Parts: sequence; C-alpha cells; structure tokens
Amino acid sequence: SCFDDEGRLRPCPKADDFIKKIQEQKIEYLRMRGPSKEHRFDLPLASIALVINEEGIPIDFYVYAGNASEFKTMSSSIESLKQKYNVKESIVVADRGLNSAANLKMLQTNDLGFLMAQKVSNLDQKTTKAMFDPEGYVPIIRQGEEIGRFKVIKDWVKKGKVKEEDTHCTLVLTFDKKRQKRDLAVLEVWKELVLKKQAQGIKVKPKSSGWACIAKTSEKVEAKIEGVDEEVLEAKRRLAGYAALIYKNAPNCVEQSALPDGHLAAAYHELNQIESCFRVMKSHLGLRPMYVRNSNHIKGHILICVIALGILKLLQWKLKEAGTPLSISEIVRALNAATTVPIKSANELMFLQCSRPQNIRKGLERLTQEELKAELSGRRQQPSQLEILFKTVGLVPPARLVNIKEMGRCLGVRLTAEDSIPELLKDML
Repeated sequence: SCFDDEGRLRPCPKADDFIKKIQEQKIEYLRMRGPSKEHRFDLPLASIALVINEEGIPIDFYVYAGNASEFKTMSSSIESLKQKYNVKESIVVADRGLNSAANLKMLQTNDLGFLMAQKVSNLDQKTTKAMFDPEGYVPIIRQGEEIGRFKVIKDWVKKGKVKEEDTHCTLVLTFDKKRQKRDLAVLEVWKELVLKKQAQGIKVKPKSSGWACIAKTSEKVEAKIEGVDEEVLEAKRRLAGYAALIYKNAPNCVEQSALPDGHLAAAYHELNQIESCFRVMKSHLGLRPMYVRNSNHIKGHILICVIALGILKLLQWKLKEAGTPLSISEIVRALNAATTVPIKSANELMFLQCSRPQNIRKGLERLTQEELKAELSGRRQQPSQLEILFKTVGLVPPARLVNIKEMGRCLGVRLTAEDSIPELLKDML
C-alpha cells in the first residue's frame, strides 16, 4: 500500500513508517559496486581490512561494503582494535590511501603514532625545493654502491582542511635509483598511450593521476586529446625516483622509544607484507571469486581464508626458526604434492603416495643441461621440502605405501577405528 502501480513510494504516513522499519532492521549489504584497483567496475566488491603483526601473521580482519571509503572505515577499525586488544602506545603503518589530516588527528587523539606514505607531487613549494636540494641527504650504501639517499625534515606540518586538523610530524624524503628507472619507464608508456588515444580520437576528462594527467585538452570538461602536455610530463620526470614518508610517535610514548631516522623507510616497507598476504589469499587460498551473496556467508568465506593464511604464516615462521626457510609458494607446492590414493591390497586398506608431475626447470631456466643434472643430483641428497615440513611440525613423512595404522602414526592421529575411515573408503574394505 506504500507504493503506486509503477513501484514508486507514495508520500504518506504509512510510507514514513515503512522506511523507519527498514532503517531499524540495519541490514548490512557487503556486495556493493565501488572503486576497483583492477578496474573491474562491472562486478560487486567487498572491502577487507586486514591487521597483521611484524611477522605477517594475521591478527584480525574487518569486512566493509565495496563502496565504503577507506578514510571513513579506518576510524571504526582503529576504535574496535583498541577496545578488543587494549592497544596502547602503538604506531599505525598504512599506505598513502589513508593519509589524510583528519585520520592523522584521529590517530593522535587515540594515543597512537603513525608512519604513512606521503605524495611528493602535492608538497608545498618550500618542501619541494628542499627535496631537490642535494644538501642534507644521507647516502644509502649497499655492497659499496650508493643505491639511494634520504633526508629528514623535523617539525613538518601536514595541512588539513581546517587549522585544527594541522599535524606536526617528521617528513622523510627518499630517492631511489631503481624507483627512478621504473617511474621513467612508466611515463614513457603513458606518453605512447596518450598519442595512441589521440590518434583514435578518444575524449578524456581532466585528471590528476594515471596516463590522462599528461594528456593535453583545450577544455576543462571531457574533450578530445590534443597531444602530450610536455610541461606536466617534465614535472613528472623530475619527480621520478622520489618518495616521502611522514612519521610521529604515539603521544604518550617516551622519546627513547621513537624509531631512528634511518629505520623509518625500512619499517614502512614491512607494509609490503600486507600486499603479500592478500596475494596469497587470492592466488592460493581461493579468496576470490566469491560464490556467496549473503553478508554473513561473505564474512564466513573470508574468515576461512584468513585462518588458512594464519596457518601458512605460522608454518613459515616455524620453518624460519628451524633454519629451513621456505616461501609461501614453496610450502603450497610441497603440500599439493602430498597426495595419496587408497588402494585395496589383500583385504587391507593401503595408501599409495602419488606425486604430481612438476616442472623441474622452474627457477632453473637459465641452467644448461649439465648444470641442471648437477643441481638435481645435489637436491636428491638433501631432504625434500615435504620432509622438511613434516619434520618442522613434529611429524614423520609416510613411506611410498603404508597401511591405515601407519598413516595415522605419521599424521599424529588415530586411524585404527572403523569410524575414523571416511564413508567413501568403507566401500573398498
């Protein structure tokens, strides 16, 4: 009765009551269309906030709607973490997507420090001049060669939209030769892309990021590309290789607990572990695509992936402690190779270990035939990655052919009782 024949809501007291009922239900929809880093705007998304420790082991996670802004969800995540784990005197490390004056002020209000990336393209004129000035930079030497340098500017002010949001912090300017080479290569790709789209007569809107930022147009609205904006391109080339970080210790922390200037960049690069965690969940643990729609089912799916990631990371940590470090890919490959098939032999259930075919040249593509033979011969004399995994967790790898009792002993579980045998295998007995 609240809707007309065309499905539009009628302005009446009943309609107001109907809307109020819907609001009181507080239905949470996680599958929403929003900004996609992979430009998949045709698909709904779910946004995940992952919290890890310094070893990359997941501690907690939060799920937000796909159209939720990171700027707004950060505050609720921080508040929840503080209450749940009694977090005090900590430093939040995050990428520049969360670097806003309002967020920094919020962290300081919650007695937390921060270490975040800062865009160098929108620094004030005085700071930009200091960035290009070679005086004051400390060289970073590796194997006798200077690979980069950094400069620290104390009491730098991060400007907010209003005066109350201004935050005094430490600005660390860095220059990296490898990053410069990559940035210049990206700009050349952008230039070719702009010229290609100009030839196709494609229209673009003025943008401050991506390839469109160096496209020249005569209007401030969507218009055809007239060529490459050489002035903007030259400014981008000048910034190639430069990056910046902002840092401030937790308000109640003593000065002695502050991170040394030379360690700030290294501490920030630990943030790469977050990206690594998401890559592992996407590539190895089936985080996506999701075949569930209900919000609770989405949370359950993500929870299973995070638990699996935690197990993998703990296993990786134990391997590192034992002096036999393996990458996540090597661990997953070894576990995938641990395949057994049940066979019936003389009225007894046996398990035969079957190894999947592997590309023996993976990672050794540049070796000659003789060098490959020598490398594989040396590996055969060493324990396999699967044997290392079993040993690290206190188990014994099974032989090629074992009975059910022996398999249970190897896996550290009782498999002697009939009720411990899966229904699928009972038919073989």
